[in-house]
This record gives sequence, structure tokens and C-alpha cells, in this order.
Amino acid sequence: MIKRLLFAAAAAATVCATARAETWSFTYQGFTDATTGIFAPDMRLTGRFGGQDKNGDGVITLKELTYMYAAGQEYLGSWRDGCVDSTSQYLKCSIVSFSFKLTGQLAFDIGYEGNDEFSSGWYGGIITGDRIYNGAYGPVGEWERRYLWSDRTTLTLDPAPVPEPSIALLLPLGMAVLAARRRGWVTRSTKK
Repeated sequence: MIKRLLFAAAAAATVCATARAETWSFTYQGFTDATTGIFAPDMRLTGRFGGQDKNGDGVITLKELTYMYAAGQEYLGSWRDGCVDSTSQYLKCSIVSFSFKLTGQLAFDIGYEGNDEFSSGWYGGIITGDRIYNGAYGPVGEWERRYLWSDRTTLTLDPAPVPEPSIALLLPLGMAVLAARRRGWVTRSTKK
């Protein structure tokens, strides 16, 4: 009976540990304006991403990423190249790197750039932990805006991260052992 109880607890914990969302929303909040050096607590960067941890290592990598949307631009969809929601032949998007640990650490480097058939262009990107930037240039002038990560920048994920699978296993397993001891199936050994 104890073996069945322990097996059931381990199976339940495994199901809980692997039943993870495949799509997440994120919000980074609080950045420093690079031009003024002033911290902007209400400045937000929002987005969504999707993926599947195919190799079971607890990390979604660029190869396992299925969807990426950040700062108003969709980077991945049914194909892996270009800006998904644009039909412009002049706009290019790229995901340089991506990593999401299922325990809640998110890191990516994405960017876009474009130009018209004349001499005007635009660009932007996000490097988590470093900066958000965008700008434009042309015959009339140029501009660039940058916000920097600081030690006060926060990350919120929805759904919230789940604990490591090894930690998730401990609770049901511990409950099973306590139940078994209470029923007298397991006794404490004492040596003298």
C-alpha cells in the first residue's frame, strides 16, 4: 500500500511540474531615461511570448520559441523570419537571442530596422538587462530615444513562474510519508 501511495504522489508531482503554460505575458516596469538620467517608475515594456520546453531542461530557448511580441511588434508567427504583422519589404526584424527559465528568468535581444526607397529609416530594439531603444533618420534630421534597465526595474510574468520540479516533488512525497507513518505503515527505526 505504501508503494502505491508513494507512486501516486510522485506521479501527481510530475504532472504538476510538467503542466506549464505555453504562453506568457511579461511587463518590465521602471527604467532610467538615458538622456536625462531620471528614473521613470511608470515607464513600462510589455509583451507576450510562447514556447515549449521540448527537451525538458527547464529552459525555453530560441529554437523552442514559437511566438514573440514586444513593444508593439510581432517577431515570430507561422514563419521564423521577418516582422510578422508587416507586409513592408523594407522592414526587417530579428531575434538575436532568447532564453526563458521556467522559474522566471527572461532574457532576450530583439530588434527591427527599416528604410524607405529614399534616405529615411527607422530602427529599434530591446536588450533585456541593458536597454530599450528606437529612432529614425532622414533628410530632415534624426532622433533616438533610449531607456536603460536599473536595479529598480521589475519583471512581472503571467502566469507566475512555478517552482523547480524537484521542489514540486517534495510536498506530495512528504505528505505521503506523513500519511503512511500516521497509519502505521512506516515506522521509525531506532538503533541503540
